[in-house]
Amino acid sequence: MYQIVPRTVPEQPTLAMRGKADAEHIGSWLTAAYRAVGDHAARIGARFSGPPYARYRPIDTELCEFEIEAGFPVTAPASGTEDRMVEAATLPGGRAATTWHTGPYDSLACAHEAIDAWITDRSGAVDGPCWEIYYSDPMSEHDSSRWRTEIVKIFG
Repeated sequence: MYQIVPRTVPEQPTLAMRGKADAEHIGSWLTAAYRAVGDHAARIGARFSGPPYARYRPIDTELCEFEIEAGFPVTAPASGTEDRMVEAATLPGGRAATTWHTGPYDSLACAHEAIDAWITDRSGAVDGPCWEIYYSDPMSEHDSSRWRTEIVKIFG
C-alpha cells in the first residue's frame, strides 16, 4: 500500500540528457546519461542539489519504448554542452502527488498506478510527464529490495 502525499514542488533547474530506449535497455542508458551529466557538471563547476532523476514518456507501448530525460537537479541554472548531448532543463513546479517505493524498479508500476488512482479520485488529471527520483545506487546497493525511489506527478 502506498501513501500518497500532496505537496507543492518548486520549479527546479537541472542538467540532463535526453534520448530513447526500450524497457530492456533503460538501465544501461541511464548509467551512461548520469555519467555524461556528471562529467559535464564537473567540467563547468555546476553543483548538484539532489539525487538523480528520470522522466519517462511512452512512445510505443507495444515495444515498451520510452523517451527519457535523465539527470540531476542543480543549485543554479547551468549551460549544457555545445553538442547538446547534455542540456539545461527544468523540472516543473506546481501541485504534485508523491509517493515512495521501496524495492526493485520493475515493480514501480504499482506506485504509479496508486498515484494515478489518487489523482483520479480527486477529479484531477496528471499534467505532463512524471519523474522518478532515485535515492539508491544499484551499483553500491546490490539488494534491490532496499532501493528507494520517490515518484512525483504534477496534477491539476
